[in-house]
Amino acid sequence: MRKLLILFAKVPEPGKVKTRLSPFLSKTDAAKLQEAFIKDLLDATKQLSDTRAVQCAIACAPDIEHPFFQRCGEKYDLRFMLQQGKDLGERMLNAFLWGFENGFEKIVIIGCDAPTLPAAFIPDAFEKLSATDFVLGPGLDGGYYLIGTRRMPPKKQHALPALFEGPAWGTETVLTHTLEILNRQKFAYQLLPFWYDVDRPADVVFLKEHLKYLRSQEAPMPRETNHLLALLKTDKDLGA
Repeated sequence: MRKLLILFAKVPEPGKVKTRLSPFLSKTDAAKLQEAFIKDLLDATKQLSDTRAVQCAIACAPDIEHPFFQRCGEKYDLRFMLQQGKDLGERMLNAFLWGFENGFEKIVIIGCDAPTLPAAFIPDAFEKLSATDFVLGPGLDGGYYLIGTRRMPPKKQHALPALFEGPAWGTETVLTHTLEILNRQKFAYQLLPFWYDVDRPADVVFLKEHLKYLRSQEAPMPRETNHLLALLKTDKDLGA
């Protein structure tokens, strides 16, 4: 069964990404942090594509031809698609439809805001899709860091757009709204463990402390993120 992992990513340009981190971080540093997150997630998921168990792709914004994405394509085995839609929900729906049109049977979407996301969560998500219609990775902020689905019979497939209509994207109500729709439409679904995104200054402070813990446990590290945070701010500046 063909599997597709899609990473949603914007070009890491100053002033266009991680805007909620300003003025805690400068626009340039926030963009560098976003770039580090993307690189670390590509490194973490590389093993999946190396085994050919999963095809990886980037849903790009604002365009596919940007040099940053082209450099990613030179290093990793990736497909590229353009994010299309008026809001995040429509863009995710179109990404799922693109995957199904290209012959994939199981599709998982992740964002690029969770650099410490355990890599094992992703194969677990695909495994859960063998027995359920949807899988969600619930976020501590009330959203979700991962959503996946599988090719379903036409009647269920036609109900897919309803899942991406209505929530105030980027708020703490997204997960609850999504679960309400899944229950109302009688979709079968399973949940992964809760995890955290890095969107606000307090999240950066927590990330820095979490990285210290991972080092103490000799656990896998998001190397680009770890290196960059050590350069950007002192412990005092980050509130440590």
